[in-house]
Amino acid sequence: MADYQELVQLVEQANVHPSLGLKHCQRVYNLAKELAQNLALDDEILYTSAILHDLGKYPAYALPNVDHSLRSKGLASNILQKQMFSPGKLPKVLDAIESHMYYSEPGRSDEAVYLRDANILDNLGNIGIMRLFCLVGQDELLKTPEDAIQRARTFAEALPGKVATKAGRRLAVKRREEVLRFLAGLRRQTAEYSMI
Repeated sequence: MADYQELVQLVEQANVHPSLGLKHCQRVYNLAKELAQNLALDDEILYTSAILHDLGKYPAYALPNVDHSLRSKGLASNILQKQMFSPGKLPKVLDAIESHMYYSEPGRSDEAVYLRDANILDNLGNIGIMRLFCLVGQDELLKTPEDAIQRARTFAEALPGKVATKAGRRLAVKRREEVLRFLAGLRRQTAEYSMI
């Protein structure tokens, strides 16, 4: 069994922006459970994957020119083997971590599929908008509020089609509408975004 306290401490000690850190991991875990409420997912696999899925993205652990999913998978493998994590469950955790991004194919287990859907959905809706605007000036791709607006628009159009599960697709439609309503209101209130 994973030492959850140690895993949480690894994320907390990374000193990463709150919209990317532990609370994001907790939201992804909780949303994956909610989406899969009619399935019997292995909670240890799901929770461990959720906590460690972005570890390779955090500055304390990232490597230049290495996809964070692969870096996270490598870090998780080392950490969990040292913890004597169940050898039967380790491949499922590593698969879920490697396949958690929208540009990846869904993983092979239900835990991996639902983790990926939850991670995608955390980039949509009100929470997705909040995360984007919180990261302006903190992320190299989000230098200005206009960058966040463009990313929100892109996510609203592209990400719902990446969601694999029926429950996830239903929620993606709702969260997409939240984003589009927000952007329409912002556009009206800022003279076509000119006063942001």
